[in-house]
Amino acid sequence: MPRGYESYRGRRSAIIRLLIVVLVVVLISACTFLFIQRFVTYTDDGKMRIDLPFMQGEPPKEPPAAPENEGQTGGGSSEAGTEVNLVIDSSGQDETDPANPGADPDPAPPQDLTRHLIQIDALPADPSALSETLAASGANGFVWRARENTGVNRFASDASLKDALPADAVSAETLTALCGAEGVTSVALFNCFHDSYYAYVHMAEAAICQSNGYVWYDNHNYHWLDASKEQARTYVQGLAVECAKLGFDELLLEDMAYPAAGNLYKISYTNNTMGKTDALALFLTELRAALEPYGVRLSLLVPGALLNAGSNADSGQDLAALAPLVDTIYADVSDAAAAQAVVDEAVGTSGQVDFVPLTSAPVDGEWCILS
Repeated sequence: MPRGYESYRGRRSAIIRLLIVVLVVVLISACTFLFIQRFVTYTDDGKMRIDLPFMQGEPPKEPPAAPENEGQTGGGSSEAGTEVNLVIDSSGQDETDPANPGADPDPAPPQDLTRHLIQIDALPADPSALSETLAASGANGFVWRARENTGVNRFASDASLKDALPADAVSAETLTALCGAEGVTSVALFNCFHDSYYAYVHMAEAAICQSNGYVWYDNHNYHWLDASKEQARTYVQGLAVECAKLGFDELLLEDMAYPAAGNLYKISYTNNTMGKTDALALFLTELRAALEPYGVRLSLLVPGALLNAGSNADSGQDLAALAPLVDTIYADVSDAAAAQAVVDEAVGTSGQVDFVPLTSAPVDGEWCILS
């Protein structure tokens, strides 16, 4: 074969190889560009940011220790036996009028209906053990964290996302027996919208998201549910109803709000069909209707600062809109009387809402602690 032909064939093969390499590089670059586009966000000053998936925060595989919630009390489970004395009603009976000639001349002393509750992390195995635990602290009831701010549900639940159920979830039989113990008041501390599990799995349908559609994460790398999204409300309400069916006397709602700390500028609410306060009010209205058949008290745990300000634009919490929809409001304050006056003003003539101070100092001789 002529040498000239061999030389020509070699140059042609080299050009083809070079073209293949160029095409591969172009293809990889194009795919990379399309992938990166999903994670590009813009700050308020117009600068571009790239938040890649490994920077976004994955849903925790194991229930992490609950961090301290900024601006809130009761942000995590406390150790067993932490005292929570909640004073709701000191008597519950009207006094006999001595001017009334038909009054009983020797009336029985009024029944003491004051609640003395302790917060318990690890529940006793049966009502008998519970009675011993309560008696040791002079308590007549308990507070138990049923749902954590990670989205973990600590009770056996059919409505829960399976990944959010720990292996040691308390059985329905155990909780029903404990909540049904005679003379015992049971309160479920129930986190609403601070949920890393369900929000990660159902970003578009239930989560607070960024402008790129990816789930938003707070300073602790946890995610939140969006109360304006029906699927988020339905999920949380279903869990609350399960708690009511277990026999709890009261549901104390925590994080019934939108996030008020973290990189809030990255959140996109452009597709929301209602405002934050309206969404929270709708959630409470729907929840009250769902809980009505079970006679459960519905209570709200709020930051103490909200009692001073009356509302918070970031969290969507507005006392005038939310207070009339619950039975009791809890907050960490130093002046319980002033806080009750604020609550009364917010409620107006629409009803009576009790206020319970959560402080580390005695109030009228009774301790009110929730930690």
